[in-house]
Parts: sequence; structure tokens; C-alpha cells
Amino acid sequence: MQVKIGEKIKDLRKATGRKQEDLANALGVTPQAVSRWEANGGYPDMEMIPSIANYFHISIDELFGYNNDRNKIIQRYNDEAQQMLNNSDDMTECIALMRRGLEEFPDRADFKTKLACALHKQGWKNKGELPNIFWEEAAKLYEELLPHDRSCIIPLLSVYSSLGKYEKAEQKASEQPDLELCRQVLLGNLGSIGSINDYKRAEQYRGNAVLELLHAFQKSLDEAIVCNDELNNSRDGLELLLLTRKLFEKILGTECYGFHSDLCFIDMECVKIANNIGDHEAAMGCFDSAFEQYIKFEQWKNGKIRKWEERNDESTNDGNSDEHFTSSLLRSVDPSGHKVTVCEPSFLKKTVASFPEEEKKLLTENPKYACIFEQ
Repeated sequence: MQVKIGEKIKDLRKATGRKQEDLANALGVTPQAVSRWEANGGYPDMEMIPSIANYFHISIDELFGYNNDRNKIIQRYNDEAQQMLNNSDDMTECIALMRRGLEEFPDRADFKTKLACALHKQGWKNKGELPNIFWEEAAKLYEELLPHDRSCIIPLLSVYSSLGKYEKAEQKASEQPDLELCRQVLLGNLGSIGSINDYKRAEQYRGNAVLELLHAFQKSLDEAIVCNDELNNSRDGLELLLLTRKLFEKILGTECYGFHSDLCFIDMECVKIANNIGDHEAAMGCFDSAFEQYIKFEQWKNGKIRKWEERNDESTNDGNSDEHFTSSLLRSVDPSGHKVTVCEPSFLKKTVASFPEEEKKLLTENPKYACIFEQ
């Protein structure tokens, strides 16, 4: 073990063009200590291991030369954290889990995102406290992630607002590009005006733009309806969502590749509005549709995980996918390049709360939906 880590430190130091003094200064030890490690005459203290890994921007496993199970460990961290985020109100364990994960894998942006999300959620349990340390740390993490992941702008604005930093939130939002200037739209426009001399690639860019804009439209419309009392309590709001659903189905085609979750969320909003206007029969139908989409999402997700676990390491993933949408609009789009929204049983459970007691009992006692209510 000592030989391996000593050699590893030496190799990493030389590969990055650093001197023993550089590493020693960063760790707060003497150059002689680093020299002993590399000469196999000693071993770093265990509490120093995460700092060494962080210095070289690698995981602790990589520092020790353990790479075989790296992917599975990362996946387990992500799965456990996502489960906690979806099904728990207290984020204490999730925060601790993600901190441990980042000690092992310091540069994992997905771990930082989940940690920020958990801190954001935990902040609500401490609402009113000044300072709110959870929200403050979440804001710092989202700011760090934002240059590399523009989607972090949404939770960042939410945290700013929660902290009462309304002007900062408005300023940050105003700094973002117009919808017409986003990457997907610009590439799609290039494909449309013939600036790309590759028909398949141009078609792929146009399809990507359609898919991303469709997803953004659904989220924006959903927020607009939920926050509008008139639409949230009228048949007009229900009809708008049902029309959006038909548009989704038409564009996505028969193979949704995880976008079943979008359809499920639309159906769940339809359930709430239908119950708001007293149309419980329509609400029951929409709930059944939401359940079917949830099952399809689970089947897609489980198949995806199996495929992921079959890979021995990341190097076998060449970025190409054998999956393609069946609709003519999206036939050149690679589904693996798009994020999907995770759908959990707890979301459907919460939707059931909008039903009157009689209908609620019919749903919870129906064997068809047992996989939701038994969890």
C-alpha cells in the first residue's frame, strides 16, 4: 500500500509539473515529509489523504489505485442522495453523504449539485434564522457551478430570493442570454439556414432545439398555471395542460427515452386542477395516466442503469447512442445527451392528497397502484 501511494504521489507530482515544495506548502508539511513518502520511507496521515487527492483533482480511490469499482461507487452515492432528496424533508443525512462523496471525489459536479440542493431544502427548516447557513452555502455552491452548468441559475435565483436578496436575483437573471440566443436555438438556426454542411448534424441541432424548448415551455407553462388562481381553478387551465400533453406526445413519438416523466408531471397537474373544479372523474383518469407514465419511466430508468453497470469503466462509453426517437422531428437526436426529470412515487402520493376521501380510498386500495403506496 505504501509503495503504491508513494509512487502515485510522485507520478502525479511530476505529471503536473510540481515540486515537492509545492505539495508540501499546500499540505502544511515539510518537503522532507513528501520526500519520505515518495521514497517509501513513510506514509501520510489518514486525515491528509483527502487533501492530497484534492490537490491533484482526483478521487481517494484513484490515489490508492482502486479504479475498478469507481463508477459503481459514484452511482451509489448519486442514487442514495437522490432518494433522500425526493423522499425526505430532513436533509441532514443527505448533506453528510454528499460531503463524504466529495471527500472521495472532490471534482464531482453532480455531487456538488446534490449537496447544494440538499442545503437549499434544509434551509427551509431554518427559515427565519439569520444568517441561514444552509442557504448561504447553497448559494456559494450554485455560483461555483453556474459557469459550467447554466441550469444552476434556477435554484440560485430561488436561494437569492429566500435570502431576501431580490435585487441580486433580478440582476443575475437579467445577465442571462435571451431565449433566442441560447446554445440550442443558435445551433438549430445554423442548421436551418444551411450554415452546416452536414445534413444529419444540422437535423440533429434542429431536433435538439425543439426538444429543449419543448421541455422549457412545459416547465414555464406549468409554473404560470400553478401560480395563476384563475387558471388553477378553471377548465381553461386544465385544457391548456391537456393541449400541452398532446403536443408532447406528437413531438416525442412512441419512444420517449425518459421524457415520460414530463408527461407524468403534466398529468399530475391535471389531476389537481380537475379536483379543484370538482371533476373527480377526470382527475381519476389523469391519475391513471400519470401512473402509466411513471411505470414507463421506471422501466426506462432501470434499463438505463443496467446498461450503465454493464460497462466496465468510463472509457468504454464513446458517447454514441443506439437510441433514437421515432418521431420525424427528433429522429437524429441522441436522447443520451439530454437531461430528464426524475419521477418518484412520492410525487404521485402527494397528488392523491387533492382527492376527496372516497376517491382517495379507491386509489390507495387499488392493487394496480400498490407499488406507489407500499413504499
